[in-house]
Amino acid sequence: MLWSPRPLNSNCPAVNRMEVKYLNTDLEIESTSDLSKIVEEFGEDVLVLHHGEIRGYQHASFEIPGGSTHADATINSFCTLIDGLAGDVREAWDGCCSRVFDIGYESGSSPPNFRSEIRASTIQRVAKIGASIVITIYPETDEFAPRSADQ
Repeated sequence: MLWSPRPLNSNCPAVNRMEVKYLNTDLEIESTSDLSKIVEEFGEDVLVLHHGEIRGYQHASFEIPGGSTHADATINSFCTLIDGLAGDVREAWDGCCSRVFDIGYESGSSPPNFRSEIRASTIQRVAKIGASIVITIYPETDEFAPRSADQ
């Protein structure tokens, strides 16, 4: 019999049913100039996922430590940090050629629908700091799926 992620008998509950869920929100910035001032100013308020050159641009990627279970709250935390940047650090932010909040979700088969609100006031804050929002959906993973003989 072939392995199936769901029981053949529809009266049985689903096996290994993955739930759609919010994972986190990363802030990713790119510039032709050095981003060290921004990284230093954010300090311990962020986790620095990457800081260096990618494709000829300076790149930095951040998360909020501990995060939130909601993208809206995480984006607002980042906006508060950015609103607090002053002087040459704010100029470095304004000089970025890309400022993206990347909201990550894991896909799944339940619940039947999933909603995650980004409030209008948050969208206004994002626009005010010259950033955009991207949504990344990662495929569900099934750590219990049987491996084939050649794996």
